[in-house]
Amino acid sequence: MQLVQTPEFEAQVKQLRKSYRQIDKDLALLSVLEHGVRPQDMRLQNMGGMEIYKARLPNTSARVGTRGGFRVVYRVKDGMIILLLLIWAKSRAVDIPDSEIRRVASLY
Repeated sequence: MQLVQTPEFEAQVKQLRKSYRQIDKDLALLSVLEHGVRPQDMRLQNMGGMEIYKARLPNTSARVGTRGGFRVVYRVKDGMIILLLLIWAKSRAVDIPDSEIRRVASLY
């Protein structure tokens, strides 16, 4: 599988990098997605037939585990491409509305 970052995802990582210096190390854990492994992921419902998941990642900069870490939303497209759509720190925003996730996912 191929891992692709969307422009929205890249912009959000750039913003988060200002506060969380070790975010790149935390994002390296997403490399397991290329091998078809989906640890602790939850498939989102009501996404218009799109295969969209939310994953939890630790935030080593804030010294919190996966529960208080980052949330990553990604879409599996055609079983071969994984599109990284959105990322946020749970300490800053508990959740993102489904409508926003559908909007970003529909662009790709």
